[in-house]
Amino acid sequence: MRPFDYYQPESFDEAFKLLTMPDKVVMPLAGSTDLIPMVRDERWSPDIVVDIKELPGLRDIKPVAGGPGCGVCEGECLYVGAAVRMSEIARSPLVNRHWGVLAQAAGAVGHEQVRNRATLGGNMGTASPAGDTLSALLVLEAEVLIQGAGGERCIPVTKFFLGPRKTALRPGEIIVAVLLPPLPEGSAGSYERLSRRRGADLALVGVSALAVPYAGGYQWRLALCAVAPTPIRVPEAEAVLSAGHDAVSLEQAAQLALAASHPIDDVRATAAYRREMVVRLTRRALQHVVEQLEH
Repeated sequence: MRPFDYYQPESFDEAFKLLTMPDKVVMPLAGSTDLIPMVRDERWSPDIVVDIKELPGLRDIKPVAGGPGCGVCEGECLYVGAAVRMSEIARSPLVNRHWGVLAQAAGAVGHEQVRNRATLGGNMGTASPAGDTLSALLVLEAEVLIQGAGGERCIPVTKFFLGPRKTALRPGEIIVAVLLPPLPEGSAGSYERLSRRRGADLALVGVSALAVPYAGGYQWRLALCAVAPTPIRVPEAEAVLSAGHDAVSLEQAAQLALAASHPIDDVRATAAYRREMVVRLTRRALQHVVEQLEH
């Protein structure tokens, strides 16, 4: 492993001075589940590693009014700090109360040891197309709170992922938190994923489905991961489901999810296998949501 300098700043000002040091390769660290293996394997070669997980607010899960810096939440949003660990999200009563699809996705990440280290911000910042929490954040229509030396900004999660391992973060910026808009009572969600091994492996396909009470019916949201360069929503399937969620509509939505997918062949699975699994997992996720709605 190539040596690097390690810093643990106590304030954002100190962190941004380090993160913007000229002529240095500087990387933030939170859970380290991606950074350490990548440095060990010499795929990344930082000069400086900045441990950001103890910065104010990055470990918080809390309700906030209106969404700081965003103005997108009518009423109470849920603020989930970027350095909150997956195990904390999976267990959180606040997350499970209305945003359970994110808790399910966080609980599917790796195995227990990984979930006790991996963070939400790390899962997002790595921007792997197979990131478990990413499709859940899409259906929850999350906002990403970002901060850098130039100040704070907030963007929809739909604009955050630009490609495999590419995000909208500018040099020297970090993810501070995710803001989850409120969902009405009676909402129901499900996350389904497939991997080669239970735990300790990336998703071959991941599907998040959410139904939200709306105008006497339900507004549906459907998102996929590991089947395109970025996590994707499937608006065509959502429109079908929002018109009705009988067996025919569920099957049609699963086929539309397949049509929206563009998986690749890699060492973990073929594109053909992934396409078949998109249909099967979409059916399963949608059926689990329907079962919740009927009970």
